[in-house]
Amino acid sequence: MTYNMFSNWEEKELKDIIICNPEEHIEKGSIVKQVNLDKLEPCHKFINGFEEVEYTGGGSKFRNYDVLFPKISSALMRKKTALVTILNPDEVGVGSNWYMVLRAIPQVTDPDFLYYLAITPWFRELALRALEGSSRSQYINLPVFMKSKFFIPPYQEQCSITKSLSVIDLKIQKNNNVCERLEAILKRIFRAWFIDFNFPNDHNAPYKQNGGSFHSSNSNLGNIPDGWTEGCLSDLGEIVAGATPSKKISANYTLEEGIPWITPKDLSQSKVKYISQGATNITQEGFESSNVTLLPAGTVLFSSRAPIGYIAIAANELTTNQGFRSIIPKGGIGSTYLYYLLLNKTEEITNMASGSTFQEISGAELKKLRVIIPDAHVLDLFQTKTDCLTRYQKNLEKENRLLIAIRDNLLPLVMSGRL
Repeated sequence: MTYNMFSNWEEKELKDIIICNPEEHIEKGSIVKQVNLDKLEPCHKFINGFEEVEYTGGGSKFRNYDVLFPKISSALMRKKTALVTILNPDEVGVGSNWYMVLRAIPQVTDPDFLYYLAITPWFRELALRALEGSSRSQYINLPVFMKSKFFIPPYQEQCSITKSLSVIDLKIQKNNNVCERLEAILKRIFRAWFIDFNFPNDHNAPYKQNGGSFHSSNSNLGNIPDGWTEGCLSDLGEIVAGATPSKKISANYTLEEGIPWITPKDLSQSKVKYISQGATNITQEGFESSNVTLLPAGTVLFSSRAPIGYIAIAANELTTNQGFRSIIPKGGIGSTYLYYLLLNKTEEITNMASGSTFQEISGAELKKLRVIIPDAHVLDLFQTKTDCLTRYQKNLEKENRLLIAIRDNLLPLVMSGRL
């Protein structure tokens, strides 16, 4: 990496600017906030939730403004790093032994600067070089890693640098918070209309609460509103399997512009509802040499194995691997209705799965999933009522992708003194 030769930055070892895994005490039996590795979202500064548990001993301990940095190879590659901001003053949290705790030394290192240093490509590269152990389970050798050298600006300059980057991350976090609130509203609407059957009747009043009439279903779906029918998931949309072009032919894949290709791993690493592309794209050659299907925007992706139940909506044309059974909604059904239907049916679908190595739901079994088919007028009204909310969600997620790209482009420039 290149540094500004006119800067007053000093080369220091990591051990001179941080305290690694600082000692903290938590009384056994006390209730603590626990943060496991799944709560660290790639490319996001802030922690995505926590659990309150009774402390039984062990684990990494941290305070607000500590940085959680993975020390196993798989999490390092997935860029899981976060700045702790979820605790009360003087509160100590606990988490996985799969990450280390980095604490800034007061007046030597700014906590925000430490976080941004930790997500730079060269910091991660040095961490990867310090890995040791078997190929399946590699951990960072801390004594080796702590001797890694970095050029560090004076404390006040660190604070100035992080101000500009923090503005971007705060905006990303605010967008995420709004998306979560919108999601809660959408789930409530779906439940009220299609689980509790309190959709608007002809007088715009809740159907069931105002004496709406029902008839018995022929299966285990219970009583359903008059005018509604029952059927199979295949009545709501075309169920399409994915495929994988040969991995032996490197020309089938590209990290540059290509045809978006989604795997369940992409959904495990991202909490987005509308997905536009994954970590890898396939080339036209890869597309033509395999059974990959180009899915239209609005297709609902449902992971059918390892694990079952990741769900997203295609924001544009894309393809998937064989870990998905994707559903292209039929006319009048709508992506939003199908998305929440599958969300509510995930447990039932999982119970239908089979397999000795791992559980999988086949396309044939998924097609037979029994569902209630609402009246076309109700579906159309639901689509109209939720359209502005889902468009807002989609735009916020798109804005976040742009903000992350801007931050990641700025990061190596400002963190090396070139800007």
